[in-house]
Amino acid sequence: MNERWYSTRWPMGWRRGWPCCSGCWAANAVADYVLAGGTVLTANGPIEADVHIANQVIEAIGPGDPPVANGAGERIDCTGLTIGPGLVDLHTHLREPGQEWKEDIESGSRAAVAGGFTAILAMPNTNPPIDSGHLARYVSDRSAQVGLCDVIPTGCITESMAGEGLAHLDELTAAGVRVFTDDGVTVADAGLLRRAMEYLVERDGLIAQHAEDPGLAGGGHMHEGAVSSWLGMAGLAAEAETTIVARDLTLVRMTGCRYHVAHASTAGTVALIEAAKQEGLPVTAEVAPHHLF
Repeated sequence: MNERWYSTRWPMGWRRGWPCCSGCWAANAVADYVLAGGTVLTANGPIEADVHIANQVIEAIGPGDPPVANGAGERIDCTGLTIGPGLVDLHTHLREPGQEWKEDIESGSRAAVAGGFTAILAMPNTNPPIDSGHLARYVSDRSAQVGLCDVIPTGCITESMAGEGLAHLDELTAAGVRVFTDDGVTVADAGLLRRAMEYLVERDGLIAQHAEDPGLAGGGHMHEGAVSSWLGMAGLAAEAETTIVARDLTLVRMTGCRYHVAHASTAGTVALIEAAKQEGLPVTAEVAPHHLF
């Protein structure tokens, strides 16, 4: 891709007039405008350029594109701001249905678009958990009703996230769910997880694991070491995470199912993922910001 990779009339991801970057809210009121002087994120890295938008469609990105150079539409100063495609958050807790006092699809969607996210994956640990098709459709329908960003439902791996039997994977896949997780709870039964993988690999499904061996975790609250001892807090051994990841990668080799490590937090997990990628396994991971410092 070159510096004009946007210039094929790429539709904007925002809904109901939300701006394409924080600080450019004035663009809501006009149908034809130029975001001038911002740093544009492209596949080849950031560039300094202007962006011409007409009727919520990106027409061109400069420098050098005539519509931008000729000053089409109202110019909005974006100096010091970053402009890019809508971001995707792979791990959100919207708590709807059942726990709306914590968060709901509308409030979570508003927070998402305020931060530049146009698509978010909603975890299934609601009340009731998203373990059947009609519950997944509720999340999709409610997202469409709110209309601020794409809320993509994930489904449980096990029924009620209890770890004893599989969720209604057939209903969930029929409802369009492709990411499955018992987020917050590890699927400790390797045989049960293998069955889920064998079913989902034929349906383009992905397993996202909360990797934490319950026996090794022992109710810990922070990394096990000198600091946890000094604070008098129960420590959590890094091996509680790596043990599950290593086991699950064996199941990935057996089944070929796509696998994702949720909130990876240890150097050992990073090493396992790196080795798995070099091996060609379909493995990805995410990290929480507070684990980077």
